[in-house]
Amino acid sequence: MLGRTKRLKPSADHKMRVSRGKRGVVAVCICSLALINVQCARDGRENEADIPTLTIHVPGQNEYVLGPAGWNYFLVFLGLVAESEGADDHEPWLLDRWERTPDYTEWTVHVRDSLLWDDGTPVTAEDVKFSIELWTDSLVGYEGQFFETITVLDSQTLHVTFKEPVAATISVYSWLPMLPKHLLDTLDPAQIHSWPFWIQPVGNGPYRYVRHVPTTMTELEANPNYYGEKPKIPRIVLHYGGNPLTELLSGNVDIANGITPLQAVGLAADPRFRIYHNVRYASQVAIRWNHRNPLFRDVDVRRALTMSIDRRELHRILNYPDDLPIVDVPARARHFAQGVVPDPLPFDPERAARLFASAGWVDSDNDNILEKDGQEFRFTLSTAPNESAEAVYLQDQFRRVGIHVEISTYDRSVLRQRTGAHDFDAAIIRSHWIPHITLEGDREAASGTGHESAELRRLLDAYRSTLDRKESDEHLRGIWQIVGTEIP
Repeated sequence: MLGRTKRLKPSADHKMRVSRGKRGVVAVCICSLALINVQCARDGRENEADIPTLTIHVPGQNEYVLGPAGWNYFLVFLGLVAESEGADDHEPWLLDRWERTPDYTEWTVHVRDSLLWDDGTPVTAEDVKFSIELWTDSLVGYEGQFFETITVLDSQTLHVTFKEPVAATISVYSWLPMLPKHLLDTLDPAQIHSWPFWIQPVGNGPYRYVRHVPTTMTELEANPNYYGEKPKIPRIVLHYGGNPLTELLSGNVDIANGITPLQAVGLAADPRFRIYHNVRYASQVAIRWNHRNPLFRDVDVRRALTMSIDRRELHRILNYPDDLPIVDVPARARHFAQGVVPDPLPFDPERAARLFASAGWVDSDNDNILEKDGQEFRFTLSTAPNESAEAVYLQDQFRRVGIHVEISTYDRSVLRQRTGAHDFDAAIIRSHWIPHITLEGDREAASGTGHESAELRRLLDAYRSTLDRKESDEHLRGIWQIVGTEIP
């Protein structure tokens, strides 16, 4: 991020306290930002010209920027709890307190009193129940349905039971925004990404929707009904039109996301700017191979495919920091800090070629495509729009080793349905929780690979039901051994 101060310089007092209750898992939500200034509104509207405004360029977005694919929703919505700095415990947010049984299987949770949606409707326990059930609906699948029952006891209280003592329990859902049931309960969950609601959302967070200009921007203002400290920056504009660098240099935006390393080098030499990298261990992005497809049944082939990808170069292309971990196994942020995460498979095209050849895949007719028993190595890589750059890079990497890849892009909810039904060859999938390693018939799986391992299933069940951190990490090391060896 690069910064130039103009009228209102950001300081500790000007930081927006909008935290997302994200669990620390494996990796990868990166922002490289270029900050010019926090300056006065530029639209010239009457009585608003002198209101300090922060304009943020959000690449690859549109007027659905506050929807589930935009990662900006906690500006306008509250989550259940907030992640504590440097701790596994959580702090109150939409919930102000909770009680649980000693084995963590039963929770009584209390919604803050006097919270209001932006249309004036009270926030109730019914909204929480609706939201958790929506995000865990099989048509949406943003989180596993770990709970057994959710019962509304009164307007502000719920009783939640779990099938087994899940270590994360209610905090599993901390990264999900709570939504207004009275506006959404008649909508089709399968169409969640295209709901018009996201264009003009009704929330309860520190900011509220003001207006939007299609294909250009969405404007938010500090929410006067917010329960917490009022944001120090009164107005935020999410700008999603044009090239981020051009918009930054022209002064149309204060912060630009997605600046490339080459652009950052040039900007860093300008005293007006300052570069920042923000790395959140929020999710794991990986290729999942459909083991029902004969191409991917051989573990040596899966290992060779992995070693055909220069993942460090991919990180540089995507403007990720040089020290961003590359992994083959699921892990939490603390495991990286402890230095205990197993090394990933290296980028090694020569070794990959030997593994392909040992599995029978060779280019016998010199047409630059591997063949086996008369079949060419061709498959379709399914992806969501946010991972399209990764898909194009992978297509090129596989072409270099003699594999032809077609790319099919789907809305994220459609992609989840297709992978869950095994209607795919390979797919780029984003997961948010270690037990989302998918097995054939796994009740928690957001998308299945067809991979079968009784021992992996046992370890996953043990990991989910273990409350002691040391013991859970022992189970996780067993998971690493299997996943790192079999590359599902």
